[in-house]
Amino acid sequence: MRGISATGSTKRRSYSLLPAAAGLAFCAIILWCLAGNLMFPHYGFFQYKTPWALAAAGAVLLLMTGLYFVLRGVHPFLLRHRLLSRLGSAALWAGLFALQVRLAYAVRLPADWDAHAIHSSAAGLALGTQESIDSGYFSQNPNNILLTLLLASWFSLVISLGVTDLEMAAAFLNAVVLFAGIALTYAAARMLGGRTLAAFTLLPATIFVLFSPWLGVFYSDTVGLLFPVLILCLLLAAQRVRSLAGRIPLWVLAGTAGAAGYGIKPTVLICLLAAGITAACSPALRGRGHGASVLLLGAAVVAGSFFAGHRLITAVEQQGTAVGFDVEANPNALPPTHFLKVGAHLVPGKYGPLYGSYNEADVRSTASAGDPREKFQHGLDAYAERVAAMGPGGYVSFLNNKLLWITGDGSFFAWGEGVLDGDDFVSDDPVDQSIQDVFGYGNPGFPWLFALWQGTWFIILGLVAVPLFLRTPTLMLPEVSALRIALLGLLVFLLLSEGRARFLYLYIPYFILLASLSFFAVMDRVPGGRDAGAALAGPRQRSGSD
Repeated sequence: MRGISATGSTKRRSYSLLPAAAGLAFCAIILWCLAGNLMFPHYGFFQYKTPWALAAAGAVLLLMTGLYFVLRGVHPFLLRHRLLSRLGSAALWAGLFALQVRLAYAVRLPADWDAHAIHSSAAGLALGTQESIDSGYFSQNPNNILLTLLLASWFSLVISLGVTDLEMAAAFLNAVVLFAGIALTYAAARMLGGRTLAAFTLLPATIFVLFSPWLGVFYSDTVGLLFPVLILCLLLAAQRVRSLAGRIPLWVLAGTAGAAGYGIKPTVLICLLAAGITAACSPALRGRGHGASVLLLGAAVVAGSFFAGHRLITAVEQQGTAVGFDVEANPNALPPTHFLKVGAHLVPGKYGPLYGSYNEADVRSTASAGDPREKFQHGLDAYAERVAAMGPGGYVSFLNNKLLWITGDGSFFAWGEGVLDGDDFVSDDPVDQSIQDVFGYGNPGFPWLFALWQGTWFIILGLVAVPLFLRTPTLMLPEVSALRIALLGLLVFLLLSEGRARFLYLYIPYFILLASLSFFAVMDRVPGGRDAGAALAGPRQRSGSD
């Protein structure tokens, strides 16, 4: 993801036309999603009121504007008083972490749906009540093995420290993971646009990560959030290091993080592919100099580290007695074509159709199809039959509605899995119950929090589409185009595969980064906001004062 300078020449930028064009195509799709959901809302598990969401959007937009001017105003002061700046920063981060943990403790839920299989097997391994994970579930869903073994290790650690409440331990770990996602988003923003932009990302990150719709559930959606933004940070950091001795360890870490993320949430791989596509279009490859060699070496190291990490993870999973079946030769695993089949099916929902959503009948039909080859062919045949039944026009309409449905839920399908609702929280502490009244589905305050999520999501979508109308050097950096390409790849994958808004959540840091960059680009052109443009001149032109 080697970038160009923020003021790079037109000639140099022209070599990156393909990533830029792909990124702008993504912006156009997002604008279509925003317009479609404003005119014809596609609901997830909750039917929000559009006027409430728009009112929340207006309030958040005013808050963003105020924060922009405050950050611009205090930035010179903080540069002059670095000790005060550091103390204030430490206090802010400590407060955010404490709040994240407190909220996660209050809204912790009993494990349900797939999360139940993970939690129960991890707890059994840690407590010694079972020697291996549930082969029936995990042989069919091997993508959840790594997360289960990691959770079992965490449970073993806290048990050794005297902790007996494993639900609380899982909630704390979920809070730590989400908080790390906020910190990594901040770090990526700082490398892309400076400290002022990084501080601004804390506002949308608070709404979507600190007040996460999935705060009460430890699962791959929250854990997976770490990896795309971690990989981004590692690649950006490698780009800023001059020596190969400094870059190579960062490339190794990026590939290894990709392997770990892939083992927890396979769509993590998309961000590495997007970085590779962007690198392949780099102007450095048009020459035969040092830049091309470094770029090719970086790609080779990242790819090699990914494959080595993946093999190591598979070997670790197979060691010992925790996994009682052959992970690599597993006839029960659902093949990729199963998810293709599911992705072309419509399931009735409470507030409208659920496009390409999970359904038990499809799982049963795939599981009973025979050996792996027959399962694969069964999924392919079922997909072809469903598409043929819709016809070309019908399938295009289906995909359009699926796209709008996946991108239209600012809660990311919260409460849409399993059978729990707002009456099922673990804690009965009065203070916790007041928090649960806001986070719990069916509780009095839930529509207000949902309106905040939905309204902010509308703003995020609108800001992500800004480069269609305003293209600044910063917005068109190859690194930023790579974020758009990753999200475009994610949407294409979800259109063809099983899909829900929940599957977007691990990439929420990318949405936040793109929206924040766009907001600053717009505000820098507002009278009185132009001076703040220096904060986005980028690390290539500034000596680090930002």
